[in-house]
Amino acid sequence: MKEMQNKMQIAAPPCPALSDGVHALAQVAARLYGSGKLVQYIDSDGGYHTTPSFAVLLQNAQLAQQKGRAAAVLRQAEIPADGVKTALILLSALLERGVAAGCTAQDWTQLDDLLAYGAAYLPRVARENSGLLPGGGLFLMTLAAPVRKYARDKRDTSAANILIHALAQPLLALAQTAGVDGCEVYERVKALAPNQFFSLHQVGIERSISTDSPYTDILRMGLDPADGKIKDLSHAPHGVELAVGEQTLAFVRRALSKVLDIAAVL
Repeated sequence: MKEMQNKMQIAAPPCPALSDGVHALAQVAARLYGSGKLVQYIDSDGGYHTTPSFAVLLQNAQLAQQKGRAAAVLRQAEIPADGVKTALILLSALLERGVAAGCTAQDWTQLDDLLAYGAAYLPRVARENSGLLPGGGLFLMTLAAPVRKYARDKRDTSAANILIHALAQPLLALAQTAGVDGCEVYERVKALAPNQFFSLHQVGIERSISTDSPYTDILRMGLDPADGKIKDLSHAPHGVELAVGEQTLAFVRRALSKVLDIAAVL
């Protein structure tokens, strides 16, 4: 953590050219998100290929200008096999909202700390859901309440607001893919959230629930982009492996650090 903090202290705000490249890649990822469709790319030998995997795309595609610059940085961040489209949508939202909020080097470091906390919280979610994380972006939105509580305890709500905004973006991307209104889907998902009794302690109301309780509010009802319907996405085939969720957030942390470590591109 200390090494990553030192890098972020040196390199805020992020280089606009790299941020634009990440945003461009995230826009492509959002168009494919949950659709099951393929993307075509050209490799270094001039051959054309198609793949559903953004990991394959970033590793092998010859991308022009800003997308190529961003992809080169992302490759240095050890691209995981799965969860890359989700990670790009998150990373793009963090950069966009962070720049808009005028994040300082300390703010970026605090965001990294919150991402680490979110990743450490995921096994708790999986234990309460038969070992899986809810799909459809729900496991990310489930992190919003504990992240906010953690940030309040550390008196750092500004970074939490940026992260919580980003955590909702994969759900909104799924809605866009399915051709439905993202705001409406978001409100329906929130309305179908579990009993809010267990959220009281998470948002700071003391003695509302035992601190060692195994219960959390896990969002399970979300949008299935295959048919545009709201349904339980907590189990197979919609559920997400815990390792994939952890790798996704770890990749976002590494990628954010790499982007912030570059002051300019030539």
